[in-house]
Amino acid sequence: MESLWLLKGSPDAAGWGPLEEDARAGKTDVLLFDRDAWALVRAEGAPEQYEGLVPSRPPAGLYLDNQGRPAYVAGGRLVSTPGEVLAGLGPEAQELFASLGDADLVLERLGRAY
Repeated sequence: MESLWLLKGSPDAAGWGPLEEDARAGKTDVLLFDRDAWALVRAEGAPEQYEGLVPSRPPAGLYLDNQGRPAYVAGGRLVSTPGEVLAGLGPEAQELFASLGDADLVLERLGRAY
């Protein structure tokens, strides 16, 4: 079963080029790509073949790439709405949402926008 992985590395990490090449060739399913810091990838196992990029499970939150394209992650999977992310973050998130009324803003205030 494929899982989501967050690859993080410095902007000059050697693995960014090969990751981009693999994505274009259809060898790696890259969902979002922010070459300055991270890539959100779908793969069966941890994609450890990219030098200088460290794979980990992505924390729940809003992921925005350099072009402003969003992806919401909750429970290690992609979800459709920010409300689904907030539902898993507990009472503090719900109270902040009741106060602010904007789920994306809540994710940002909670440090869950990447």
